[in-house]
Amino acid sequence: MLIFTFCLKVTKPFCLPVQYILSARGLLTLFYLLILTPAQSSELQDPQTLIKKLQQGGYILYIRHAASNRSQTDTNTSDLSNCATQRNLSAKGRLQAKAIGKAIKSHNIPIGTVITSPYCRCVDTAQLAFGGGVKSDNLRFTISADAAETQRLSNELQKLLATKPTGGSNTVIVAHTGNLKEAAKVWPKPEGVIHVFKPLGGKNFTHLGHITPTQW
Repeated sequence: MLIFTFCLKVTKPFCLPVQYILSARGLLTLFYLLILTPAQSSELQDPQTLIKKLQQGGYILYIRHAASNRSQTDTNTSDLSNCATQRNLSAKGRLQAKAIGKAIKSHNIPIGTVITSPYCRCVDTAQLAFGGGVKSDNLRFTISADAAETQRLSNELQKLLATKPTGGSNTVIVAHTGNLKEAAKVWPKPEGVIHVFKPLGGKNFTHLGHITPTQW
């Protein structure tokens, strides 16, 4: 056992001393959280600053699918080409996806590769906002996956978030809440939000901030 003392940063510029009695396993967990988490810490930036960065290219836009119809549920995900057994975009969501695409285009943000979860609400978001995207099973919703599959999906998303776009463009990923939470410890809310990442190669990236559908 080891007594470990450190300071926690809070909203004002002072430190609060905290003591933990850690076992060997606890030390390994703390080391993982502080050192090995792929999303490097940074001060989150406001939407206008993010837009200026995106205009230069070289970033990853992770979009949670647009607003969905909450009266529907995913009842059968064995065939994701069958939208009748899934929660789909609402009428509001379809308009929202189109508006997101128009906003990105009006700000002259260059878009290259668009990758989407195979769920219909993500495919439709990509289609309405960007004219389509490449479906990837590596972006399947983690909520229905077991622990091993969730870890695999997390690893694959980390690679995508860390991969630098080519040709001065930005890469778009359209997927779900749980996937980003597992891969980057970021919970994307509300539906239609865009989280911006700077890829660093390998499985490393920096989370720069987010733009909600009403902040364009």
